[in-house]
Amino acid sequence: MKKLAVLAKMMIVLLCVLGLMSPSWAGIKMEIDEQTKGEVGIWMQTWYQYVEDGKGDENLNDFILRRAYMYLKGQVTEYVSFFTHVASDKIGQEGLDNPSIGLGSGVAWRDLWITLNLHEAFKIQVGRMYVPFTRNYGTTSTKCMLTADLPFLQGGSRGGIFYAQKVGRDDSVTIWGNPFDGLLQYRFMISEGVEGQTTNPAGTVVINDNPEDNLRFVGRLSLSLFEPEKGWFNKGTYLGKKKVLSLGFGMDSQNDLTLNDRPDQDNTVWTADVFFDHPVGDGAVTLEAAYIDIENCTQTQPQMYTDLAAGDDAENWYINAGYLLPGSIGPGRLQPYVRYETVDVDKKNETDFWSVGFNYYLKGHNCKLTADYMHVDPDNDAKDDRDIFIFQITVGF
Repeated sequence: MKKLAVLAKMMIVLLCVLGLMSPSWAGIKMEIDEQTKGEVGIWMQTWYQYVEDGKGDENLNDFILRRAYMYLKGQVTEYVSFFTHVASDKIGQEGLDNPSIGLGSGVAWRDLWITLNLHEAFKIQVGRMYVPFTRNYGTTSTKCMLTADLPFLQGGSRGGIFYAQKVGRDDSVTIWGNPFDGLLQYRFMISEGVEGQTTNPAGTVVINDNPEDNLRFVGRLSLSLFEPEKGWFNKGTYLGKKKVLSLGFGMDSQNDLTLNDRPDQDNTVWTADVFFDHPVGDGAVTLEAAYIDIENCTQTQPQMYTDLAAGDDAENWYINAGYLLPGSIGPGRLQPYVRYETVDVDKKNETDFWSVGFNYYLKGHNCKLTADYMHVDPDNDAKDDRDIFIFQITVGF
């Protein structure tokens, strides 16, 4: 709590200073000269979450600060820029506390990179950043998703992220750009991935290890058939303000790992996805679907929901669809959505996740209310079906 209090004071002082300099942009900006510019802003989500427990145990009512971010970005010269998030996630979630990376409590540098902008088609980015693999958590900003949270297998709701990461990021060098006027975007990352040894809670067995300190290689290509998406962060729904049809493909690989105490395992994952967002009259439709093939998963997932453990092979796919209703309802606009996700573990069992919900936009993605109901349906008879409900408030600038 002391860290959060100190951070809050720093944010207030910084915002006041920058506000005196230039209050004219979204967020608060300052301009030192023609080349040197900066911007700061705040963004947060609060949750009430109900989780149905299994086997006669009590249900869980959890009030959570899901995300609290302060961003700072700027340009030092025409060719050098930077971006950082100081962040906390899932503050107050029962049973979770990893303050060193800002999970459960604490504050951490969530994103921090420096970019050499040599050309729109060729940029070199160094630091901690998104793993550029999937669309939903590899390019889409969590500030503007269609659904209440990420896919379950990418850290949504009570789930975990299936690939090696530091809250969805990795320390790396990434080359990326937008050739052909943004028709194509490519990203290629060389990063740490699985690092040193992790052991079981008793400290007696090595679970995951990278004994040769091998590098991880990740790449993603996306083809925009309508309007281009040139930024590092995309939106999960454009609310009728953009026409997008994007086809994506990603690969993630790291060799010679020890996974779940099994040596000489090569982790290889690939994904294909499609994203469509288009105005329909005064409304707009959003559709996203993805398939992910996992060989030798590097992370064990919460076992009360799925059977996926380190070293397993699995298939994962999901689909999201939403429709922004035309016109206003009261002071805002309504966007109902549905989603489906499945995790099918080789030689084990499958788990399905069914969701329905809505967003109520008071000021676009900067101020909205979200309600989400999810039903978790595992095939494993030893696991229980569960219902999860989320009510979320989002604000930011």
